Amino acid sequence: MSLHFLDTCALQHRYIDSAYSRRVRSLVSRVSCQCFISEWSVLEIASALANRSRKGLSIKKFDLLNGHFLKDVASGSLSVVNLSGRDFIRARDLIRFAGVVKKRNLKSGDAMVATSCLAFSLQRKERVAFYTSDWTLYDTLRGIDAFTSRLKLVFLGTPKSP
Repeated sequence: MSLHFLDTCALQHRYIDSAYSRRVRSLVSRVSCQCFISEWSVLEIASALANRSRKGLSIKKFDLLNGHFLKDVASGSLSVVNLSGRDFIRARDLIRFAGVVKKRNLKSGDAMVATSCLAFSLQRKERVAFYTSDWTLYDTLRGIDAFTSRLKLVFLGTPKSP
């Protein structure tokens, strides 16, 4: 069974209609796939839905979509990977590399999700497909051997020019 790990920005396509919704919905629904998310994404998905609410999504729709997410977690369609202290250290190191060395604006939550996926892959001793819609995160990770050797990076979106 293949292992798939979704960054929050990719996961939101399951709940919010977009050009990538069909792909993400199919992936999460596939019996041959195991889909995982970071513990951090449990908070971030609420934030993503709240962001959509500020753009016109009603409270009723917010509650409905958040309920679908919680049902996915409760049913096992999405398995939550807990964070460890080591994940925070790795995330801090990733932010240092991305922000200071590469001059990229990598957000702390994105670093947490990526490093928890890496730790998950190392723990399972299996290659994991990591889905993201965040170009900065994708572009940063694809330049780091520790991530590319353990993760199959999948970008959902239109690549940005350097």
